[in-house]
Amino acid sequence: MIENPFISVVIPCYNDGKYLPETIEKLSAQTYQHFEIIIVNDGSTEGETIRVLNEINDPRISVLHKANGRMSSARNYGANHSRGELIAALDADDYFHPEFFEKAVQILKDDQKVGVVTSYIQMFGEFKKVAKPRGGYDLNFLFSNQCPACAVVRKDIWMDVGGYDESMKYGYEDWEFYIRITQKGWKIHVIPEKLLFYRQTKKSTHKNFTLPHRDAIIRYIVDKHKDWYVEKIKELMVKEEVIYTRTRISFPLIFKMLIARFKRKY
Repeated sequence: MIENPFISVVIPCYNDGKYLPETIEKLSAQTYQHFEIIIVNDGSTEGETIRVLNEINDPRISVLHKANGRMSSARNYGANHSRGELIAALDADDYFHPEFFEKAVQILKDDQKVGVVTSYIQMFGEFKKVAKPRGGYDLNFLFSNQCPACAVVRKDIWMDVGGYDESMKYGYEDWEFYIRITQKGWKIHVIPEKLLFYRQTKKSTHKNFTLPHRDAIIRYIVDKHKDWYVEKIKELMVKEEVIYTRTRISFPLIFKMLIARFKRKY
């Protein structure tokens, strides 16, 4: 880890131009300023978005244009054009607390086992809620995603796992991405502070695409990582210290989680 790592902030944008000025303004308030901004116009069709993109005139901001491929494709496209040692994925309508980059860089400097840094999430907009992902190692990602897409990732890890799965167009692509990262032994660190502000809108991908396709997406993830799921569930069942010491999850709770997962309640 170099002393003053350069961050590439990758922002996919599909018809979210009205939020971009605020997102860029919030980035300019970061206490750690050694970064570039890459906005990936993912085939936007809305006039306001195209106008906002065309009016950007900042030497630190690059605007790349591509045909629409959705979030996985746009994030990978930006990452492939990035110059930083770290990639900060950020959605066009969200923003980080001013101290997030500074704190994330320090964590990555201090712990070489950490590959990804994120934080607690303050949702705002259509509804307000606080989410507290757990991060951690691969066992924490068996049944649910424990890290949002908006996070700082070591670029060499991003490239090593092949980036996001571009066939996943309807959500949970971040969950599958972090499964592959944690499979390689990397730890995901969650700062226990609300440093990510996640906007809730009526066009939410989770509400409009992920939930209607949820069963198919989960089947895809499990089928793709079938051998890993078998081994990890076997590990949970056989090695009591994994459940009681490392994760502090009891056998009854695991079965309750599995049942709830199939009933779409967890």
